[in-house]
Amino acid sequence: MNASDHDAPVRLAPRVFDSSLLRRGADAVLALPAWAQALAVFVVSRTVSLAIFAAVLRKQPVAPWTSDGTTTTLGDFLMFWDAAWYAQIAHDGYPAVLPLTDAGTVGENPWAFYPLYPWLVRDLGWVLRLDYHTLAPWFSFVCTAGAAILVLVLFRRRTTPGRALMGLAVVLFFPASAILSTGYAESLTLLLQALALLLVLDRRYLWAIPVVFLMDLSRPIGVAFSFFMLIHLIDRFLRRKVDPYPAREVVTSWTLGVLSCVAALVHPALAALRTGSITAYTDTEAAWSGGHSRILVQWFARGNDLVGGWGPVLLFAAVAGMLALVYSPAGGRMGRTLQHFCLAYGIYILLFFNPQTSTLRLLLPLFPVALTLAYSRSWAYRGFVLAAFTMFQIVWVGYLWHFTPPSDFPP
Repeated sequence: MNASDHDAPVRLAPRVFDSSLLRRGADAVLALPAWAQALAVFVVSRTVSLAIFAAVLRKQPVAPWTSDGTTTTLGDFLMFWDAAWYAQIAHDGYPAVLPLTDAGTVGENPWAFYPLYPWLVRDLGWVLRLDYHTLAPWFSFVCTAGAAILVLVLFRRRTTPGRALMGLAVVLFFPASAILSTGYAESLTLLLQALALLLVLDRRYLWAIPVVFLMDLSRPIGVAFSFFMLIHLIDRFLRRKVDPYPAREVVTSWTLGVLSCVAALVHPALAALRTGSITAYTDTEAAWSGGHSRILVQWFARGNDLVGGWGPVLLFAAVAGMLALVYSPAGGRMGRTLQHFCLAYGIYILLFFNPQTSTLRLLLPLFPVALTLAYSRSWAYRGFVLAAFTMFQIVWVGYLWHFTPPSDFPP
């Protein structure tokens, strides 16, 4: 044995940890068409999510959504919580009379949930002769697959193929991304939102109009998108000397901006017409917040409940951290259009939503921020991010999606 043999470092499974193998594997994946790359990440991410659901299901007792009342199947588990509201809309429609609580305020009812997802699943079920509960998770899978392709195409507009693919992985492994495997509308909204942002980025404003109307009928994202369009229009006007703003795009962009405001009002208007109450939708939303609608102050109140006087400090730190992510040099890679959407949606959440256990799920439309998290090319960093997100996804499903009778906090 040579003396140099004593000095050689011991390598554990050298081929497993050989970075050249990782690079060759990555090169092979990146050689595939973009749609195939997106579907590969989709398949892996949904396999992980379903495995987490299946593992947590073993600890799930009988719940209100257990179909036979005795054993909760995986199909039942994927239709917990708000998925039951969507199923009710598909089967019974929306009520003409708003329910009232003992205090005289409007109670929880289906008007809080938008109609596009349940209507599409219902009508597709009629065609395929499948019941709603069986079809809804599969419909969500298809929507998520389509969204994965569009998100990757959108990201590739702004960065390299490698970083774009990592950005998609960040989106699909995000802790609350498990919701994309369930009977919730988030998968459909992600699909439509990615397409709408892609069309705006390509300045195909008129093509975006029907997409925005459909998106605004899937989830309450219309006000945020309208605010985004306002910022986008102002930015284009102010930068017209460095970024030409021809008359045709002025007309088409403003048309989209105005009609996006109209689209945001369609569901509340339907609720008003159906019930005879102009505040039917906002009163219904307030039912999940103790019957009261507040703007901004709800975040300070909840922060005070959680950490006392440190609440405002925590809130400002969270806002500063998000702004730093969006407007950092890494965040600049997403481009002004996607930065403006993140800003608009963040302000919307801050103003109108009540902080609760559903907040993490409500951050899914901020998916362009994934480009910031995908900036580093370090394999160790990327592996750590995806591993951490997977662990938090286990926590999300295990502690939020899991239902502990007789009542629990919603995911």
